[in-house]
Amino acid sequence: MMPHTLSQLYHRFNQLRGRRIFIVPTRFGFAYAGFLILILLGAINYSSSLGHVLCFLLGSLGLVAMLHTYRNLAKIELHHAFSEHVFCGEKIHFTVLFDNQSHHDSYQLNVASKQVLTPTFNPFRLFKGYRHHYLIPMLKAQLTTTVSITLASERRGRQPLGRIRIASQFPLGLYTTWSYFNTSAYALVYPKPLGGLPLPSANDNGQQSNHHKQTGVDDFSGFDIYRSGDPIHAIAWKAMARDDVMRTKQFTSYQGGNVMLSWQDVAQLRDTEARLSQLCRWILHAEAAGMNYGLSLATTAINYGQGEQHRHRCLSALALYE
Repeated sequence: MMPHTLSQLYHRFNQLRGRRIFIVPTRFGFAYAGFLILILLGAINYSSSLGHVLCFLLGSLGLVAMLHTYRNLAKIELHHAFSEHVFCGEKIHFTVLFDNQSHHDSYQLNVASKQVLTPTFNPFRLFKGYRHHYLIPMLKAQLTTTVSITLASERRGRQPLGRIRIASQFPLGLYTTWSYFNTSAYALVYPKPLGGLPLPSANDNGQQSNHHKQTGVDDFSGFDIYRSGDPIHAIAWKAMARDDVMRTKQFTSYQGGNVMLSWQDVAQLRDTEARLSQLCRWILHAEAAGMNYGLSLATTAINYGQGEQHRHRCLSALALYE
């Protein structure tokens, strides 16, 4: 019984230690304290009882504001954070769920995040690098609130959400309080689908399959609604000017049903990122054409397949290629 109780106490201690809440006076708070000192000096100098009453009344108000400012963040926990995978250059939208476990509503919460956590001995640099993303007017008591944090995807690979900071100066602005949440959430950033090389045919890879008409790059066949990842040069700008609907030009060609996309097919491109972008574009075209396609890289080989899961597997291999 005793070891179980000690284990529970140690677990609660670790929770409290990892969930620190910091609070310091604001500039207005320091001015407020200086104003109280002036009132106290005046009351002592003129022996004014009302001056002492006013000073102590305002001082107690400041102490009560400190307790309410701390309580505004005391029971807020980060429940979950996740994001959809995107292509390089698109916005990453992280969905963050905050849980208010208190019996009181929390107000005016600033949510910010910091992606690069570099060790430093300068205490002032600890407050830099956080970007304000969202202001939560109110967190209902005993409820979970969803917050969206938007980040830019500048390069392929894993884009972590990083450390999240919530801060507040509610209710009187005399104090600012903040706390941190370390998250392991990340978004996978695929390479940007670019390139002008034609999709390799099945014969080029030694595959035997029946030839039939399907989506390709040779003959114009019509329009389709624009989807994320479609090449910019395929957008039908003239058609968009008529009805403000973004479409892409679709082409047909005669190709085999199986195609293996390999690193050797893009060997003529010297830049690694250009090769990955070309392979990414081929994967999107092969998936749109309903073909069975595979991917062969220097360190990874993915067999033939199709569908959303297979597409994600191939694009993930490109995103994490080193």
